[in-house]
Amino acid sequence: MTGVDSFTTAVGVSGIWPAPPQFWSFSALEEVGTCPRRYALKRASYPELWDGQGYPERINESVLVGNIVHEAVETVLREFNRAGCSSLSEERAVDVLRCLGGYSKIATSALNKHLEKLSQNPRMLPQLDRLRQRLDRRLAEMRQSIKALVSQRPAVPQSPSTDTARTADPSGSARFGVGAHTEVTLIAKEARFIGRIDLLAVYPDYAAIVDFKTGARTDRHTRQLQLYGLLWLLDEAANPDHLPVASLALGYLNGSVAVELPDNWDVLQRELLEEISIADRLLRERHPPAVPTAECWHCPVRHLCDEYWQSAFVRREAQAIFTDAEVKVVKRNGPTSWVGTVGADNTEVLLRTTADDMVFPLGKSVRILDLVTGESEESDFLILTLTRSSEVFGPVRL
Repeated sequence: MTGVDSFTTAVGVSGIWPAPPQFWSFSALEEVGTCPRRYALKRASYPELWDGQGYPERINESVLVGNIVHEAVETVLREFNRAGCSSLSEERAVDVLRCLGGYSKIATSALNKHLEKLSQNPRMLPQLDRLRQRLDRRLAEMRQSIKALVSQRPAVPQSPSTDTARTADPSGSARFGVGAHTEVTLIAKEARFIGRIDLLAVYPDYAAIVDFKTGARTDRHTRQLQLYGLLWLLDEAANPDHLPVASLALGYLNGSVAVELPDNWDVLQRELLEEISIADRLLRERHPPAVPTAECWHCPVRHLCDEYWQSAFVRREAQAIFTDAEVKVVKRNGPTSWVGTVGADNTEVLLRTTADDMVFPLGKSVRILDLVTGESEESDFLILTLTRSSEVFGPVRL
């Protein structure tokens, strides 16, 4: 793979750097602001690896539960709107839930849909059976979360079939009239900013925005919602009458939280435009800069980033159960163990596996994610054990 936009990582994975997007989202801007390299590696093209978009993502269980709950909530609210439910206390709302099969079936359907997507992901495929078992045990929890978030839908004047969804296609045009609208995509064309709102409630003289969150409250949620308010003001197609934003609210599992409106929408817009300008510039660099921090431990593409492996953050706290390691394999120790070295000082380690058919290249280095650490009672060896969740990449090109 050749060309100015092409790259090859130390573990032999080749890709093509992404161009800045036509429209930026809140999460994309946030990720570039945290680490441009992480954003670029996640969204680069890897035609030699698979046909999917970006690098195959490894999604942890907690994130997946949140995604399932979020999608299920959208399904319920969308059907409420289609039935013309102004409030959840109406008999029509009960009929909608009955037709959907109840909250348990709704949760199960969303779970199956997400697992089907993951079955196309080569990085997740080996874990799917165990992941399904764990998620099945959490269905009751997800059911309660869905019910808690749905209960926070505000009462909005509504008539059947008023719900309108607009795709992310910027050429699309939709005016959102009085009523509740779910899964709303708003686009600020001149600002090159796009967002997908969980619930937009439009009244004759103003609009209200609600976004649902399954995690703990953070400041980033507040800023995200304020930017969604700005989007409503800037989207001429969705809001041609320039209705103001009267309220912003975040829906959490334990209740709704009001978010203050910005003191000055113009200031917020200038800040957004500056963020987009900086993000564009960073992504045009080849290679985009890396910013190693402790957050790298959660990065799904850290095995591709040399700066991470050269940083102090690859060495986690002494009490950490899991760690990452770049191991130079020295010799085989037994059917399921190998002797190797790590670090600049060539600290000797014993590398254990759970299968005797795993073979490492002698004299070469490999990068391994999520090893279990331990110490030998019989020697000074550091013991690194691969589990079913560990991933091996390499050999590493020196």
